Amino acid sequence: MNPLVRTAVAVVALACVCGPTSIAAQRMRDIDPRLLSAVMPEADRFSEREGAPIAMRAYSIDPETGTETLIGYAFHTSDIPPEQIGYSGPIEALVGMDLTGHITGVRVTYYWESIQSSMGDFLRTRGFQEHFSGKYIGDAFQPYRDVEGISRATISVGALARGVRDAARRVAEAYLTADAYIVASGGSTDDTGRVPTWLEMRQRGIVQRATVRDAFGAAEINLAYIESDPFGEFLVGATAMTSAKRALESRGGDAHLMVYGVDGSRPRIFSREGWSVAQGGDTIQLAPTDVRSFGLAAGGMMKSQVVVMGAMLLDSAIDMSKPFTLLFDVPSADMTAAIEYVTAEAQLAAELEEDAAPAGVPAGPPAPAEISVPSGPELPGSAEQPSATAQPVTTEQPGEAARSTGTEQPAAIAPSTGNGQPAATAQPITTAQPTQTEPPTGAESPSGASAPPQIVPAPLDFTVVREESVLARTLSQASGMRVGGMLLALILATLAFFAKKTWLRAASLAVTFVYLGFLDGSFLSISHITAGIWRGPSVYVSDLPLLLLVTFTVVTTLFWGRVFCGYLCPFGALQDLLDRVVPNRFKRVIPALWHKRALYMKYVVLAVILVPAIAGSRASLYQYFEPFGTVFFGSPSRVLWLIAGLIVAASAVIPRFYCRYACPLGAALAVGSLISLNRIKRVEQCGHCSVCEQKCPTGAIEKSVIDFKECVRCNVCEIKLVERAGVCRHDIDDVRSRLVQIQVGATSGAGHDA
Repeated sequence: MNPLVRTAVAVVALACVCGPTSIAAQRMRDIDPRLLSAVMPEADRFSEREGAPIAMRAYSIDPETGTETLIGYAFHTSDIPPEQIGYSGPIEALVGMDLTGHITGVRVTYYWESIQSSMGDFLRTRGFQEHFSGKYIGDAFQPYRDVEGISRATISVGALARGVRDAARRVAEAYLTADAYIVASGGSTDDTGRVPTWLEMRQRGIVQRATVRDAFGAAEINLAYIESDPFGEFLVGATAMTSAKRALESRGGDAHLMVYGVDGSRPRIFSREGWSVAQGGDTIQLAPTDVRSFGLAAGGMMKSQVVVMGAMLLDSAIDMSKPFTLLFDVPSADMTAAIEYVTAEAQLAAELEEDAAPAGVPAGPPAPAEISVPSGPELPGSAEQPSATAQPVTTEQPGEAARSTGTEQPAAIAPSTGNGQPAATAQPITTAQPTQTEPPTGAESPSGASAPPQIVPAPLDFTVVREESVLARTLSQASGMRVGGMLLALILATLAFFAKKTWLRAASLAVTFVYLGFLDGSFLSISHITAGIWRGPSVYVSDLPLLLLVTFTVVTTLFWGRVFCGYLCPFGALQDLLDRVVPNRFKRVIPALWHKRALYMKYVVLAVILVPAIAGSRASLYQYFEPFGTVFFGSPSRVLWLIAGLIVAASAVIPRFYCRYACPLGAALAVGSLISLNRIKRVEQCGHCSVCEQKCPTGAIEKSVIDFKECVRCNVCEIKLVERAGVCRHDIDDVRSRLVQIQVGATSGAGHDA
């Protein structure tokens, strides 16, 4: 095996094996007490990390009496899966939350993003972490809307925001009680109907979830039974609900409809295969055709809560008035996830049966714990309701903990039928109260004479929300200035490519170099491919300028080849500039044999970066092979500047050195250009002329043959044809006559010498 190939294989293997391990080792550390004080400034003491999910109770201490009062919770996002993945790896934070469900502080404890080498510690810049304080966990936490964004780091900011939001919601579901809410909020209520939050939906059991994981990440699957069309439109939007009803019609309407939404760092764990429903000792398999995808979440309440969503068609033999279990055999792991589901109809049936049963005799399956729902923006109280996780099939029946305490709560609320009235009103049921060292602020102790006041729940009025497409959501988050700048660059590149004018290409490269390089930093990188492998298409959809550039690059590569390399790569523009300013006496030509061998070096680099990513490693390697961020972002890393300096120096001596031999993104586009439809036309004179061959900046031309995968469509050879340079200025008959004369003269000379 070639030594170069052996080295590449060794690097890939090392990255695959050691990458995730080394990252995990760095994250195993204790929480700094100063960080705890930063996220909960009012707390005087914190409990140990305990419970499910793992959290620390925060207490304030009365300086006169020494009495401790629970004021909130602190928790680490890494303790509460699924873990959120940023641009290059996981992003973890310590979070504080008060008893009303508002964030009191956030401090990033760990993240590794390759752009740190060029942007510095951007998530810990002064003011960014602090702006999360006061955010309500029922909000969507969308960058540039609910939370602040950071230019060039939208993906990382989004991962941090989702991690804080989702972890806080899980802690709230487990530990925040209605009593704690009443005390903290003063007990204000509103008995008018209102739209419930996603958190309330999950607390009531209307949306059930399971966290599934494999060796490479985790995904959260959310499931909800659709009892009415208005409720379905409320959850997934009118467009998706129409698709779901068509699916029902294809089965003759003989099925029950559920919708699913998938979120988390690895949504690809979800599969259409491996689903079944268990009820009363019977198990019914779901065919893959019974699991229909809606694609990216684009409408309804789910649009800001999950990545993708779809529908499940359950067999009509399933009795929806009784609890059932959805089973999912995770295809990429040896485990089964089990999700207990109890519809509103089943809840009502169980409660009526319980009321009719003799005292002390349990009747029917237990119902899930329900909560009372205060109005207004504050967090509703909740009972602990464990989520299903990807384990061998051992799940806790919802509501078991509720029966053990004997604490009575207000009536459960069922989804609306669409006319503003509840579909079914349940009777009072029991619910579990979380264990607390001290009662909430202002609450009576167990020995007190009175209990905290109860809240009368408001009916759930499922008002259909306005439909919002993926494009509309992306547009709402986009910066007009950034979009305008990107469109200008794309339009100039398109005009220059088709016009074949040297000055127009120079103008396009100037905009690319200055705007995409230094001002906006929106150029493509091989890291966009690795991020796509890790997170899917949501990486591109969430950033409109990036989506425009990716779409332009893919389309032009498939039709004309590596147009991006010739017109929209800032580092390519820098190399063209060096080619113009460096005197010819300093330039060198690599021998043809070495040139042809060195061309494959960039494909080895591509494999070194992509193979570990495909294998699931979060190791970030591309910054050592791509000098873009170092040059245009002003990296503080001396090592990266040394690498970039060597590449720039080599490119000054050998035209387009980096494009020819080292660029992994160029290698990826070269593979795509193999199927390009419109290639550069050649003429008969090309077999007798070397002008284009000598002028080609990437050495892709040899007489009339063009190595198209190495061509960057820079227009140099095409302009020579248009301008009839070299032999092209002569008719081919004239060229042939000259060649005959040369050949005859050479033959005569040889005979004379003989």
